[in-house]
Amino acid sequence: MTSSRLPRVAYYAHHHGTGHLRHAANIARTAAVDLLVTGTPPAGGAPVLPGGARFAPLPPDVGPDGPFPPGPGGFLHYAPSGPALQARFARLHRLWEDFAPDVVVVDVSVETAVFARLAGYPVIHRRMHGDRTDLPHRLAYDSVSQLIAYFPESVEDPAHLQAYGAKSTYLGMLAPHTAPTAGSIPVQPRTVAVQTSLGGSGVALDDVLAAARRTPGWRWEVMGHTAGAAGTVPPNVSLLGVVADPGPRLAAADVIVTSAGHNAVAAAAAARRPALLVPEPRPFREQAAFAESLAAAGAADAAGFAAVRDWQHTLEELRGTDPDLLARTLLVSEEEFRHRFLAAVDAAVSGGYTDAVSGGRDVSTAR
Repeated sequence: MTSSRLPRVAYYAHHHGTGHLRHAANIARTAAVDLLVTGTPPAGGAPVLPGGARFAPLPPDVGPDGPFPPGPGGFLHYAPSGPALQARFARLHRLWEDFAPDVVVVDVSVETAVFARLAGYPVIHRRMHGDRTDLPHRLAYDSVSQLIAYFPESVEDPAHLQAYGAKSTYLGMLAPHTAPTAGSIPVQPRTVAVQTSLGGSGVALDDVLAAARRTPGWRWEVMGHTAGAAGTVPPNVSLLGVVADPGPRLAAADVIVTSAGHNAVAAAAAARRPALLVPEPRPFREQAAFAESLAAAGAADAAGFAAVRDWQHTLEELRGTDPDLLARTLLVSEEEFRHRFLAAVDAAVSGGYTDAVSGGRDVSTAR
């Protein structure tokens, strides 16, 4: 792009969980683009985004009793007919017309990506881990101008690189902006910080409590959603629920046991403490595949809390692992993140492709 103004980016944030809006906020905090974020408002109301970015609410695409029938055929994931979806996409299109974006970023929705493409906008779709070779995902990946991933190329699926590497830009992962400075918080010996994802029901509380009962010499601090009633809670367990800023507790923990959700992993990486990844069930094996890719890079993982046979041995062994492994593997500077994102935007607008490793070299003539 040759204009001196900031690129206009319309960012569609899917409403499942909180992660998609956090990614939009990360884009906003770089001050790289003029940003309009659209999506279903979260339960707490419209978010306040940094850097002057705006949030515009969309009508919900579900009814009062839950999702509608998804519609015929297997080429889309969720495309019901009826007034609710008509109102949602009509509102979305009006917002785009008024904002006049240079590019639409979709995080994540096959249907919205196709709609934006048919409406005449260059489209960037977010790439996520998991089993995403189904027809709808291929439709999105094939039809958009660019794919962006909020992780480094080093933990990408080689099969995806072979199929879509030429249009994939790997931004890397940003630490939460509230993350404590490394070493600024004293470590509390034999303390386990458990961090679950916020996008689902969380882990089975009975499994967490069973692990704590087997390790009476350890203090367990459990943050996030858990499934099931508490019943009798062992004296070495604190159930903290959703914590607005888990960073200080993670940094003070002797070890971290975390879900493999993107933002949970980012927080664990920024804490720079030994970590065990325990993926939670998600569509397309999203967390399981991410944990597997990080395990291949040397991270510790387990299939679930109940899958760990000897928690005492596991925690003691975890204490001796590299506390910086996740940070070294995943985290990038805000400046590098900004540079790579702008390269993807420029490539989408110009119709070229970016190199998956450099995040910026135009290879539009190489295909």
